[in-house]
Amino acid sequence: QIRVTFGQIYLADTLARHPAIAVGIVDLFYVRVDPRREEATRAEHQAALRADIEIMLANVTSLEDDRILRRFVNLVEAAARTNFFQIGDNGLPRETIAFKFECAKVDGLPLPKPLYEIFLYSPRVEGVHLRFGKVARGGIRWSDRREDFRTEILGLMKAQNVKNVVIVPMGSKGGFVVKNPSADRETYQQEGIEAYKTLLRGLLDITDNLRGDEVIPPRDVVRRDPDDPYLVVAADKGTATFSDIANGVSADYGFWLGDAFASGGSAGYDHKKMGITARGGWEAVKRHFRELGIDTQSQDFTVIGVGDMSGDVFGNAMLLSPHIKLIGAFNHSHIFIDPSPDPRTSINERRRLFDMRLNWNAYNAELLSRGGAVYARSAKTVTLSPEAQALFELPQKQVTPAELIKAILKAKADLLWLGGIGTYVKSSDEDHSAARDRANDPIRVDATEVRVRVVGEGANLGFTQPARIEFNLNGGRINTDAIDNSAGVDTSDHEVNIKILLYDAMERGELEGDIAVRNKLLATMTDDVAALVLRDNYEQTQAITITHALGESLLDIQARAMRAMEKAGRLNRAIEFLPDDETIAERHAAHLGLTRPEIAVLLAYTKIVLSEDLLKSDLPDDPLLVGDLLLYFPPALRSRFAAAIGRHRLRREIITTYVTNNVINRLRPTFVWQMTDETGKPSSDVARAFTIIRDTFDLRSVWTAIEQLDNKVPAALQTDMMISVSNLLERALRWILRSDYERLDINAYINEFKPRIAAIEGRLAEILPASVLENVNARKAKLIESGIPADLADRIAALDVMTSAMDIVRISRGEDAKKGQGVEEVARVYFGLGARFGLDRLRAAGASIAADTPWQKQAVAALVDDLFNYQSVLASRVIGETNGAKAGDPVENWLSERRRVVERIEQTMTEVRSAPNVDIAMLTVASRSLRALAES
Repeated sequence: QIRVTFGQIYLADTLARHPAIAVGIVDLFYVRVDPRREEATRAEHQAALRADIEIMLANVTSLEDDRILRRFVNLVEAAARTNFFQIGDNGLPRETIAFKFECAKVDGLPLPKPLYEIFLYSPRVEGVHLRFGKVARGGIRWSDRREDFRTEILGLMKAQNVKNVVIVPMGSKGGFVVKNPSADRETYQQEGIEAYKTLLRGLLDITDNLRGDEVIPPRDVVRRDPDDPYLVVAADKGTATFSDIANGVSADYGFWLGDAFASGGSAGYDHKKMGITARGGWEAVKRHFRELGIDTQSQDFTVIGVGDMSGDVFGNAMLLSPHIKLIGAFNHSHIFIDPSPDPRTSINERRRLFDMRLNWNAYNAELLSRGGAVYARSAKTVTLSPEAQALFELPQKQVTPAELIKAILKAKADLLWLGGIGTYVKSSDEDHSAARDRANDPIRVDATEVRVRVVGEGANLGFTQPARIEFNLNGGRINTDAIDNSAGVDTSDHEVNIKILLYDAMERGELEGDIAVRNKLLATMTDDVAALVLRDNYEQTQAITITHALGESLLDIQARAMRAMEKAGRLNRAIEFLPDDETIAERHAAHLGLTRPEIAVLLAYTKIVLSEDLLKSDLPDDPLLVGDLLLYFPPALRSRFAAAIGRHRLRREIITTYVTNNVINRLRPTFVWQMTDETGKPSSDVARAFTIIRDTFDLRSVWTAIEQLDNKVPAALQTDMMISVSNLLERALRWILRSDYERLDINAYINEFKPRIAAIEGRLAEILPASVLENVNARKAKLIESGIPADLADRIAALDVMTSAMDIVRISRGEDAKKGQGVEEVARVYFGLGARFGLDRLRAAGASIAADTPWQKQAVAALVDDLFNYQSVLASRVIGETNGAKAGDPVENWLSERRRVVERIEQTMTEVRSAPNVDIAMLTVASRSLRALAES
């Protein structure tokens, strides 16, 4: 199953050729994991046996035999647990053998290597469970790939890990095959259920349990790995209705997670009933269209799709707007055509099909527009109406079903919604084998042939990743399936963690009543859970939009971050289809940045890396972050079960996930890496600084106000405002990381800075010099004219000047600020100096300098930072040396004593301002002039 180059018979023959070594390998297995052995002598016996095996291996003359035998030894030493020695309640050994491997210790495993792998074998079923972390989740698939089901599950686990970045656990995936399936459908289904239960029993046989805070190891199992009690499973292909079955197995084992073991059961959140996966994908669709100037909830738009109304993802999605004009769709059995549908009539008919779980052939033909029809895919040919021919640009009247499906995929429409299993679009550079979906080879099209404006991937793997990239480069709007359809796994994550919380509350008497009371409470929170999940979809797609809008300006940083992650073994650009250095150079030449699908992958990997780093730090233990922990849960739980939330078993993991999502969604994927690289500070300090700035400047209220303008103002204007907020956030965050501190105390910083920042912002009209205030008011007026509410326009217009607020607060608390010197007076001096020498305009000119290389960009950034630093130094000197000295403007009083230096600076500044273009040389000279004044 791990695809070694030798066949099973040859492996067995090799063991037979070396019986003494074979016996040694078996003995090594017993010495390591037989619970009947004396623990005190286990290590000594293992070392002696291992030495004997090594001596025998040295005498093996065949290189191939040596390699095979060492692989067996390696697997034995990588095995952390097994149920091989367990005796059941019936006094008999287990009917299955399960081995848990620490994958980092297994030689020759194909990448990516999971953290743990459990392999299960029996005469009736074989299965595998792979997971990237100790806290991981993902579905269990009923596979039909007996020869290579591990390869299938490995690929799915990798995809799941990318999708799981928005939730607490890392990715996992399981799968099983029925070895002797029946030809009778009913019997076959029952065999699958039993095989599924057998796999789950094997997993639980070697998984720790919990009673309160006590870890209870499994019976008759030697554990060669740390405590490991977290195991959850989910529905997948072939097991979609098996959640209650899984929870029954959990109950049989008395497993601590109870019915949180498998989410979505009869006492869980029904994804199809909630329509949550489709609704999450629809957040992406709405954003795409909003950025095209279309409101999907109030304007008609045309749709083509893959799926039918009985399906969860397709069916729910096609009911999410009364303005959908579905002109063509297909599933595994039928093709639906409606050339000019009436949105109001058609949505009612789609709802009928959805409610009754009916296929396209049940669609009321009388409600189809002229030329509409439903065709069976099994037909040899189908006859098209003139309207259908014109719609799909098919010259011939008779076509095969495959030809018609390809024409649908290539049709001009606003949206392609993917709600069915299969990969239907490849890039023009790929052959069909790249899609790994042979069944759909006859109908697959190239990305260059797809003419829709927007793609929503409600289902997995509808496009290959190169196809997504090509489609986006050609102007189409698309993310990735992991972004678009993450709402299902997000809902399951909330369900599991809420159930863990409420089990604890019930045990401690904080929730009175039986499981029925808990179930009722769960049901009342359905809408709130959905809102939390959809919020994640909204913010992730917004993060992609903002990063995409910054385009080429981020390309060098993104390239450096990707190279760093590759060097650390945390990313493989080739596997993820991220651009190599040559492609990055080509993008620069074309003035293009990363595509949305590439940003989506980078977003996922930077979240994975940040989450791992934060979890290893003490950040999740910071008491102030309990506020973020509470926000993960529905409002109904936050006050009533605040104590239980505070002691949640996954408290650290939930805080880590919440902080990771918040930081990267609100900044950009590579910013944390950039800050650690520039400052040498750990990522945990970057996250602390983010929290300080977010709360000090009350940025949550600004973000919310901008987001509430969806479909009220142009989306590009919202993006520009978001970037303005990010600019302030990034500058202030840099300031903190570069300041002198031993430990970043989040609470202390917020308590000190927040009131001072508010004082500056609230009195800007009195503090700012006339010239600066005029610019602020001009921007505010322009924003109001564009439809921005006055309060928000006021805050956005002030962001540029508020980037200096941290410097002003530092000066006001410094030794040079004499007693009685308020932060407002310091701000007057600071801004007065800036206006006196036109530093705001100079910095703006510097930021717009065209830089051809990363070094030039860093040089410009450093010079702009110097201008801020010199303004701060000068303000500090003016405050310290003139406070109360004499009447009048302190800035002019201080400058009057340095007339010759000031005259040179004014001359330099005049020349710079009069130049048609500011370059690095001019900025350098201006910076040196200010330095001379600061040192005068």
